[in-house]
Amino acid sequence: MFKRCPGVRNLIEPQITFRKCPFCGEEMEFFEYETHLECPRCGEIVYREPTETCLSWCEYADKCIADLENRGVISRIRAEELRKFIGKRR
Repeated sequence: MFKRCPGVRNLIEPQITFRKCPFCGEEMEFFEYETHLECPRCGEIVYREPTETCLSWCEYADKCIADLENRGVISRIRAEELRKFIGKRR
């Protein structure tokens, strides 16, 4: 059994992935909760390669975010960003 949720580390310290824009080759940074960004060079919408996070499947994701925010582990702004991600899956 886990001592803590194995996905919580990524909520506190989000992983950054890099992807080249398929339209112009600009290297772009995606936080794991970002699904798409506008390329700063050409303006096209670029989608991040999909990866699964606990927010995409865990029924307790909202409670987990609230707990992390209440304990001061993540900021209110970060909590709001994560809740928006949960809202997209519903």
